[in-house]
Amino acid sequence: MTTSRTRLLAATSAVPLLALVIARLAWGDDLPPVVASHWSGTEPDGFSDTTTYFWIAVAVCAIAAGIAGVVAVRIRTDAALWLPATVFTGWTVATTWIVSVAATVRAGAPEAATLGWSILILLLGILWAVATFVLLPRPSRATNNGPAPTLPVPLAPGERASWTGYARGRRAGVLALAMAVAAVVSALVGALWLAVLFLVLVVAGGTFASVTVQVDRTGLSLSSWNVRWRHIPLDAVDEAQVTEIRPGEWGGWGYRFSPRGTAVVIRGGEGIVVTRTGGRPFAVTVDGAAQGAALLNSLAAPGPTG
Repeated sequence: MTTSRTRLLAATSAVPLLALVIARLAWGDDLPPVVASHWSGTEPDGFSDTTTYFWIAVAVCAIAAGIAGVVAVRIRTDAALWLPATVFTGWTVATTWIVSVAATVRAGAPEAATLGWSILILLLGILWAVATFVLLPRPSRATNNGPAPTLPVPLAPGERASWTGYARGRRAGVLALAMAVAAVVSALVGALWLAVLFLVLVVAGGTFASVTVQVDRTGLSLSSWNVRWRHIPLDAVDEAQVTEIRPGEWGGWGYRFSPRGTAVVIRGGEGIVVTRTGGRPFAVTVDGAAQGAALLNSLAAPGPTG
């Protein structure tokens, strides 16, 4: 069920590409040679060759749909970040072309085109991205929490194992959403440098909106957007404990430094606390913390399994 829902949501990333092609076929010979392609508020201040603009939009939408397809078939890919990003990108690019052509056709000339209420259509991509994030399946939380769990069946010599867990934070997600809205609005009013700044903040907010935690024979790794940005080697792990992490006790949300140690706090709740050899404790909130800690302890234990 979980995989089916993720694949269904990934399939919706192809809708903007389909809408783009249908709109192009529907206009047929009525398509104007030049359209208003850049806007300052609701008034045009830039123009493009319609056909060239169309193929650029098709390429972007196809890439977005392709990324969504990869996400759907790769188990360890963080769908909570990639799928909202692909549907938002595809919708924004496709509807910008469609709305621009419609405004040009309606006005009779690209210089006379105005967006009017149709500017709201572009912003619907935000709602679609939010819906995708909300509808994505959530991993079940572990109920068998212990202070320093180990695997019920030890790993055999030469046997390998890995575990992947996720943590999703509403606060960072809301921040990323707000920055995405600001980026779209900035682009529409012609403040491209500001739009780029807001897009950087979208990526930063997305980094802490969903974090992937992986345990394997190399140690403990954290990644977002499928990019690893924190790693604790296995030989630096003394012990992994399961703890109820309260943000206030670790200095708040995000990447925190406190007297208790270093922490990546995405939300309050269960998490893994790693006691490190010669280093400060490291904590991360994650669903299924007991399973990840058990494997990490078993891998780090002296003997043939380490």
